[in-house]
Amino acid sequence: MSSTGDWVSLLATLSLAEEIAGSSGIVLALTARILPGLFFAAIGGVLADRLTRKYVMLVTEFGRGALVLRLGFASSIRYLIVVSLLLEAFTLVFQPAKEATVPTLVQKNELVQANSLSLSAAYGTFPLGAAIFLLVGFGSLPATITLWGFLPGTHEGLAFLVDCGTYLLSGLILTRLPRPPKRVVKAKKRGRGNLMAPLRDVKDGVVFVATHKRIRPVITAMTVALAGGGIVVVLGKPFASDVLLGGTTGFPALLTGFGMGAGFGIVMVTIFGPRFQFKDILFAIALLVTGTGLAALGFVQTIIGGVGWIVIMGIGAGSAYVLGFAHLHEQTEDEVRGRTFAALFSMMRIGLLTSMALALPAAELFDEKIPGILSNGSRVVLVGGGLLMISAGLTALWTVRKTLIELGTMGDKVPSVRAATEAFRTYRKSVADGDETAEIEQIEDAP
Repeated sequence: MSSTGDWVSLLATLSLAEEIAGSSGIVLALTARILPGLFFAAIGGVLADRLTRKYVMLVTEFGRGALVLRLGFASSIRYLIVVSLLLEAFTLVFQPAKEATVPTLVQKNELVQANSLSLSAAYGTFPLGAAIFLLVGFGSLPATITLWGFLPGTHEGLAFLVDCGTYLLSGLILTRLPRPPKRVVKAKKRGRGNLMAPLRDVKDGVVFVATHKRIRPVITAMTVALAGGGIVVVLGKPFASDVLLGGTTGFPALLTGFGMGAGFGIVMVTIFGPRFQFKDILFAIALLVTGTGLAALGFVQTIIGGVGWIVIMGIGAGSAYVLGFAHLHEQTEDEVRGRTFAALFSMMRIGLLTSMALALPAAELFDEKIPGILSNGSRVVLVGGGLLMISAGLTALWTVRKTLIELGTMGDKVPSVRAATEAFRTYRKSVADGDETAEIEQIEDAP
């Protein structure tokens, strides 16, 4: 429900921004949604770690529900930006609190499935949000509905009313969450009387993320992966229509292919991911697949070839997202989990904003600079983004090289390795016979 509200809010905000200030209004509205993550994410992580997360989520959801109603009355781009900044600030508190809560609600071996559902809810609701916005904005509902002054009498106002309802319903669902254990609450209350304690928490969170050898590479790699996604968003439409000659249907075809690949990757990871102990290794491999798909996209000459390679990119991206989140859930303690995910969201926003800002200028810079098939600047940037992803995947593998060497020497003695060859066969047999399940034991003391 909350993600559906996010998509409706984004589409309605962009529509209203364009109506007020044209194309520059769209740029300012998007900047207002991305920019707070560069500065406010750390504070959101501290709040998620120091306060009771259930109540943090409730306050932020109800707060977002109240704020989106004010967006409908925006008559200037300045007013719209200020409310959008406040709305994004609430979101930056809600997200770390939500992610930090997941491991307290499910078993360790259920984290992959939980993150698969979370990813599906976050991005799979975009068609629903778009459909709601189109129904309200361009459907048969009259725009003159004001509800006695409660609405501004516009299509965007109706969309924001529906958006408010999704946030309120989400908050009502969250009221059913159990209270956290008392020991967790007590731990979070320490230092509340010290004004410097929040700043110390920010510092501790930064140090933890920057020094943890199994967390830092995953956060860095996920940042690079989202940067690659930003390249596709910016260059995908002109590349599909002008370079691959796909016409108006080229870019939607690429987006559909990416979505299908991501869905397939999520399903595969959901089925087989819990059987493997070293999820950071699988994450690095998935990132290599993602980078290979993006780099190969820069060399294709037909829209069909582009769809094929972007499907491969989607498989890697969907798998990497789920595995990366599951790995961070497993590796972080409850006391710093909110700050860890706040750092992740902040870094991912930085990567996305940077790639979207540099993609077009970089494509123009490299245009006609390299002979042959890479004479088009868009191809150069796509290949460069893919190589950057591959480098991040190789770096992530290098950080766990000791584990890889040990796996190579132990061979079939390690259940995680044996699972790689037996998982599909056992799963297929369990589906066919209906009386066998693939239970793979875990090594708790493995390095």
